[in-house]
Amino acid sequence: MITEVEMKEFFAKVVDTVNDLSTQAGLVSGLQQRVDTLAETVRNLEGQVYNLQQALNDANGRNQQLEEQIHGIQFERNQAVEHVKVLQETITDADHRVTELNAQLKAEQDGHTITRADLTDARRAVQEWESNYNTTRDQLSSVTAQRDEWQSRADAARKEADEYRAKFDRVMSIMNPPELRAVS
Repeated sequence: MITEVEMKEFFAKVVDTVNDLSTQAGLVSGLQQRVDTLAETVRNLEGQVYNLQQALNDANGRNQQLEEQIHGIQFERNQAVEHVKVLQETITDADHRVTELNAQLKAEQDGHTITRADLTDARRAVQEWESNYNTTRDQLSSVTAQRDEWQSRADAARKEADEYRAKFDRVMSIMNPPELRAVS
């Protein structure tokens, strides 16, 4: 049988346990709030990391575009430099000829004026020929590509026709076996 002292001790333990659990519940509640705060902070940081990653990806994409543009500009600049060198050589050659003609034909100013006009026309003609050459080269490339495409199509059509011919021959051999041809 349970005595009064044991009952008091039991209830005292229950009260102590309830007090301990209340204290622990308060601590857990405080910890839960801190965990929630930390979880919110982590979510915010993850969002910031995502935004930073997007910004980095955008910056890398823009950087790639700029590098491609730089490469294209450098290529065009190199072509322009080469073109300028050729033009400078042409102009230098033409200027040498003009100087020689000037020394020889000082007395003939009208002839000199005509020669300069001819030089300008020659430069213009060279530009026109270069333009025509580039246009013709582009047209040749286009026509060559079209020819290759049509050749490819023709080859495919021949192959398909050969396959159909072979199928037709097989069907005809089934429809007209050698035994039936010998009878008729």
